[in-house]
Amino acid sequence: MARAHQGETTRQKILLTALELYAEQGLEGVSLRAISAASGTRNSAAAHYHFGNRLGVLESVIGLITDTTRPRFESAFQALESGPPPSLRDVVRAVSTPYLMLTRTPEWGPSALRFMAHLHADNTPEIVQLLNRHFRTDIERIENQLHRALPGLERETLRVRLAFTLVNLIHGAAEVDLLSNTPFGDIRPDDDTLFEHFLDFIEGGLGFPPQR
Repeated sequence: MARAHQGETTRQKILLTALELYAEQGLEGVSLRAISAASGTRNSAAAHYHFGNRLGVLESVIGLITDTTRPRFESAFQALESGPPPSLRDVVRAVSTPYLMLTRTPEWGPSALRFMAHLHADNTPEIVQLLNRHFRTDIERIENQLHRALPGLERETLRVRLAFTLVNLIHGAAEVDLLSNTPFGDIRPDDDTLFEHFLDFIEGGLGFPPQR
């Protein structure tokens, strides 16, 4: 039992180290050997031993993040799906809250957002397949609730706007601290006000009347 616990502790340490390195350096600049070394393990092949290969590490990092975000996402969307057509604001809040909460908790939340930003910017086939495997069902659920909230918006237009929304959500949340150093100075409000500003922005883009 003690050895199993030690192994799980080592695995978790390697996983958090990988998350930090990917967040700082991107996906391509981090080797399994570098992860093992930075985690402080004696075995230079420890990451390979616990996760098999690079994709195994990436998949496990995604799992670490979704273990935190998915309960909130599930609770919100089950409520939307079981009720009458939701307001656009309700859908936007349900989509955004799990990610925006990562700016506050857990301790590695901001790194998780930067990691996700790198991940979504990578268009290599293996990463696209990885993202589809983990998030396609979620995106389909989001689309369905947006369609209920905006029944007059064509699906093709809705999907393009949803794609823009997800890019802005992930990259915006990852870089939120840049608001403290802009050409206008420090314009970052408190977290609650910032959250509502962000919801205003996303809701406005999704719900704007088509111009053609």
